[in-house]
Amino acid sequence: MRALLTLLLFAAACSPDAAKPSPTAPLAAAPSPAPAAAPADDDCNLATPLVPGIPGSPGHLIVSARNPNGDSELAVLMRRFVDDLREVRVLLEAKQPVPKLFPTHRKMRCAWPTKIDERNEGFDARAQGYLALVRAFDAAPEQATYNAMINGCIACHAQSCGGPLDFIDGMKWQ
Repeated sequence: MRALLTLLLFAAACSPDAAKPSPTAPLAAAPSPAPAAAPADDDCNLATPLVPGIPGSPGHLIVSARNPNGDSELAVLMRRFVDDLREVRVLLEAKQPVPKLFPTHRKMRCAWPTKIDERNEGFDARAQGYLALVRAFDAAPEQATYNAMINGCIACHAQSCGGPLDFIDGMKWQ
C-alpha cells in the first residue's frame, strides 16, 4: 500500500499541472511520511552547470561495444542503473545485503543528456521523484520498493525517451 501511495504521489508530481495547486482541492494529510528529499545544498541538481568536454558531453560521446557511435553521460549512467537494479534484485532474492543506490543514482540530475533541451524543470522534477523512490529503497530494500523504482523509471520514460519502456517494464519483480 505504501509503495502504491508513493507511486501515486510521484505520478501526480510529474503531471504538467502538479505545480498549480487547485484552490478548491481539500488539503489531506499523508498517511505516512514521504521519503526524504535531496538536501537543499545537494551539489547535483538542475542548477549545477554541466562541464563541456567531459566524457558524455556533446562532441565527446562515450563509445562502447554496445554503441560505437557513442552515448551521452546520462545514457551511460542509466545503463549503470539497469546493472545496479539487476544486482540488487539478485542480492535480495538471495537474502543478501544490498548496496545503497542513491550515491550513484543521484548523479542523473547533473549528467549530460542526449538532448540538452531535455535537461529542464520537467525532467528534474521526475528525477527528484525517482530519487525519492531510490532513497525509500535504500531505507527498506524489498520487492515493493524495488518495483516502485521501476515504476518511477517507467513514469519518466513515458514522458521522454520512450524507447526502453518495454525493457524497463520487463524488469519488474513479479
